[in-house]
Amino acid sequence: MQCNDVQAIAVRGMEAWERVRSGASKLMQKYAVQTCGYCPEVQVGPKGHRVRNCQAFKHQMRDGQHAWQEATVDDLIPPVYVWHVRDHKSGRPLVNRSKKYYGMLPAAVELFSQAGAKVSDNYAGVMREDVAVPEVDEERWVV
Repeated sequence: MQCNDVQAIAVRGMEAWERVRSGASKLMQKYAVQTCGYCPEVQVGPKGHRVRNCQAFKHQMRDGQHAWQEATVDDLIPPVYVWHVRDHKSGRPLVNRSKKYYGMLPAAVELFSQAGAKVSDNYAGVMREDVAVPEVDEERWVV
C-alpha cells in the first residue's frame, strides 16, 4: 500500500466519522434517547423503562432502577480518548510529567490524523501540538 493510499483511506475515514456523529446528533433531536446516569445503558424511544437491572451496584438506594437522563452523542457513540502528544520538531514523545498540558482526542480521530487526514475545527480545542515543557526558571509562571 502506497503512502497516498493510506492518506486517502484516512481522509475517507475522518469524513465517515464526522458523518456518523453528525447524523446521529440530528436523529437524536427527532427521537428521544436517554442514558442511565450510573451505568452505560442507553434507551431509544419513549421514556426509559423501569426494569430494575441497573448494574451500578454502589447506588443501591435506587433499588436497581436506572437514573434516566437525556443522552448525548458521546453516550450513543462512546469515543475512546487518547493523548494527543505529537511533537513536530523533535519527533520524540513528550515528557510524561506534562500530561496536564496535552490535549485528548477520540482514538479514531487520532488514528486518522496520524495517517494524514486533516482534523476538523470541532477538535481544535482539544488538540495541543504546541506543548513545550517549561524550563526550571519558567515553571513558576505556568498557570
